Amino acid sequence: MSNPFDKRKDMKKKLVVTVCNGNIHRSVLAQICLCRELTALHREKDVEIISRGLQGTMGTDIPIFPHINQYDNYAITEPCLREIGITIPEDQSTIPIDQSTVEHASLILAMDSNVLCGQSNSLHNQFPSYVFKMMLFSELVGMKTDVFDLHGSFDVTLHRKVTQEINDTSRRGIAVLLRLLESIP
Repeated sequence: MSNPFDKRKDMKKKLVVTVCNGNIHRSVLAQICLCRELTALHREKDVEIISRGLQGTMGTDIPIFPHINQYDNYAITEPCLREIGITIPEDQSTIPIDQSTVEHASLILAMDSNVLCGQSNSLHNQFPSYVFKMMLFSELVGMKTDVFDLHGSFDVTLHRKVTQEINDTSRRGIAVLLRLLESIP
């Protein structure tokens, strides 16, 4: 018989979804960085973090390639990832967001305001009944700013900045994420 005062035993694992346009770079990196922070806090059994993309939804095309290492600008991205100790797993593949994922999610973190609510296939437009679960990734650190989409960019400084921004937001925002999840039934 479980102890009614031991909330942790009875707590259902919470699902957090990071979302960008293609599920190639930003949302994948945010997923990996947040998972690393959860592991460091020994909380990986309480929270599952996955990533998804908008491309491939509402009649839009899926990304040309399913993995970041197949894009021309990966030669710029890879050293930035290495600097923060991240490797994108070879089996990582783009996955479009869907109704089931949104329904099961406790929290959905959009990498920019267009993904959240600014484009025709945005999270708000596709899943208006679940807007209460959605926020910008940057809100984990008290900001409302966009994580720049690097698609097509060959600017080394910008790649480094975005990589560090996602890593820093994950590190500094993990406590806020856990508090948010604890307030969700």
